Amino acid sequence: MDLNPKSERLQLSRREAMRLLGFGAGAAGVASSTRASASAQRLRVPKGAVVRTILKDVAPDHLGTGAALIHEHVTAGNDVNVLVDEVRASGQEGVSCLVDAATGKRRPGALEDLRTISTRSGVHIVAAGGYFKAPYPPQIAQQSEEEIAAELVQDAAVERWGAFGEIGTSMELQADERKVLRAVSKAHARTGLPIFTHTEHQGCASCALAQLDLFEAQGVNAQNLCIGHMSDILDDPKAETHKTVARRGVFVGFDTVGHQMLQGPKATDAMKVKMVVALIEAGFEDHVLLSSDFAHQQCLKSTWGAGYSTVTSIFVPKLRYAGVKEPTIRKILVDNPRRFLAFVPKSA
Repeated sequence: MDLNPKSERLQLSRREAMRLLGFGAGAAGVASSTRASASAQRLRVPKGAVVRTILKDVAPDHLGTGAALIHEHVTAGNDVNVLVDEVRASGQEGVSCLVDAATGKRRPGALEDLRTISTRSGVHIVAAGGYFKAPYPPQIAQQSEEEIAAELVQDAAVERWGAFGEIGTSMELQADERKVLRAVSKAHARTGLPIFTHTEHQGCASCALAQLDLFEAQGVNAQNLCIGHMSDILDDPKAETHKTVARRGVFVGFDTVGHQMLQGPKATDAMKVKMVVALIEAGFEDHVLLSSDFAHQQCLKSTWGAGYSTVTSIFVPKLRYAGVKEPTIRKILVDNPRRFLAFVPKSA
């Protein structure tokens, strides 16, 4: 579909799509829960901690009252005016913050687009950056860990990154991937920025544990580390791998929820809900993070998808149906991501 916002016909169909898909209607559950907990105990974060958005540093408990989604792709190849509408819709459906994951160097103008989207939509946006996975750009093979770390620190400062991510590995961890993960660890130590990762969408429990082992060995702060795409580990319905990761103090990324990814017909939300519930019942609700890894044009509201509201409008109602209580949902959507994103800025 042509997504040129100058088209009068598209403008009309897009607005109709927003309205017919419940533009703002899905906010009720999240918003009522967050308003009911507005006087709850302040987040337990280090003194001086901030969340670094593309526009400014924000106190973690001032990031809005809605969900913060820690792994999305906000500038997914679409016109900025379309994305303003889409992100504004997510804000009306209970989303306060989106983390824009990068899989390499952003295109020219992408950061300005993020600033425009955030300003016009009223939704906080955190820009993340780093290197994705092998094969890397050719210079990575020639650079040392120290050189890669220094580059990451400089890019984070210039582009106002609020996290390193998504930092990925292959099904078999490559030598250059180990080098990049060690470099990211060094950049984390110098900046304090949180890290979220990519494990393969086929589902890879060993990959998640290998990433965690490497980051732990490098001294990465567990409270600022999320092992990603663990919602894709479909051969572990009792979430034993997830419990192992949470037991070691880091966050577990259920960050492909609410829509079909690449794993085939078995990758249902029903399976992912069961894993989340298993983790909650084991006492690890403080370690669950949700997101959708939004990246595809067909997921936009203007093409009859759920847009950036996938988590709040599609997945969270399924958690409620499975018996997850409102205080726990609020913790997962609101408190946990703020604790993950909160860091004390360091002078690199």
